[in-house]
Amino acid sequence: MNFYKKFIFATLTILVALIFTIKFTFSSLENKMIEISKSERFHNFINQRLKYELNRHSSKEFTKDEIDFYTKELNKILIKWKPIFDNLDVKSNK
Repeated sequence: MNFYKKFIFATLTILVALIFTIKFTFSSLENKMIEISKSERFHNFINQRLKYELNRHSSKEFTKDEIDFYTKELNKILIKWKPIFDNLDVKSNK
């Protein structure tokens, strides 16, 4: 009987320590990801990557599949943002 008490106590201790370790690890990872996403270096990386992709797409010829894909995706964006576009006061530079 004494053996079972020790076994259950040891199992519970290991389980609690494991849960604590996992929660601590996830918390540390979450904090590190937040720290990285708020850094200036990360924003510079995203900015440079976006410029690269825009430049790459602006200078290439699209296939029929790519045209269909981008048309479909941009239509989704235009439909979703239509109320915002309608509220804009656009003035020409003429």
